Amino acid sequence: MNSIKSILIASTLLPAALPANAGTTIPELTSTQPVATTGTGWHVRTALYGWATALDGDVTLYGNNVPMDLGFDDIFDKIDFAFMGVVEVGRGKWSVLTDLFYADLSVDNTKGNLEFDVELKQFIGNFIVAYNVVDEPCRRFDVFGGARVNSMETDINITRTGLVRATTFNGSASETWVDPIIGVRYQQGLSDRFFFRAVGDIGGFGVSSDLTWQALAGLGYHINEDASVVLGYRGIGTDYEDGNFGYDVISHGVLLGLEYSF
Repeated sequence: MNSIKSILIASTLLPAALPANAGTTIPELTSTQPVATTGTGWHVRTALYGWATALDGDVTLYGNNVPMDLGFDDIFDKIDFAFMGVVEVGRGKWSVLTDLFYADLSVDNTKGNLEFDVELKQFIGNFIVAYNVVDEPCRRFDVFGGARVNSMETDINITRTGLVRATTFNGSASETWVDPIIGVRYQQGLSDRFFFRAVGDIGGFGVSSDLTWQALAGLGYHINEDASVVLGYRGIGTDYEDGNFGYDVISHGVLLGLEYSF
């Protein structure tokens, strides 16, 4: 059962947020843009990703800090369900992108004489508009802006041991917030088949989160004119606090994706 769950997670997981290059391109393998289109025509890109991620940070509920420190070897045992998919539609130099991520985590941890049991359901949606600034046969550069939507349901149980009588804390919270984001993406052709990709964004600015950011660097390979695979490293961090709830976590790890355009 664990092997089946690991295969399912690896084929669908990850996270939030690998924008595709937008705008025009030449439908040849020497192009850095895996989306096939004409100079003013429409293009559509879809993708599924797997993300072997580690978590560093903590969740705060009613003044109780719960560590969310998970290594790469822990994540498959902790995830009950996960999905990540991307769809981008563009015309000419403009494109719009929807990037959806959902994960259901069960985390148990121990710190000193405290035992933590956490159920976390998390949705992240990136909704952006991108504009192509540089479009050359082997190089592309885009700027983008939009919103990152976070929605979480958290159930926490904390047990303090080592006392004459153990004490427990039980609490739950449901939070949804929206952060503005701005960013850039760059792609450089390395050969007829291989390309390098980098993506970065920053946001929050105190509107909801104090800070949210994303960074990715990866190497891609064109299988043919329509399909590509990308292997890279991605990190996304969020520092959010509202009343009795706080979420300050960095997710980072190796990313593997299959992209298809038409």
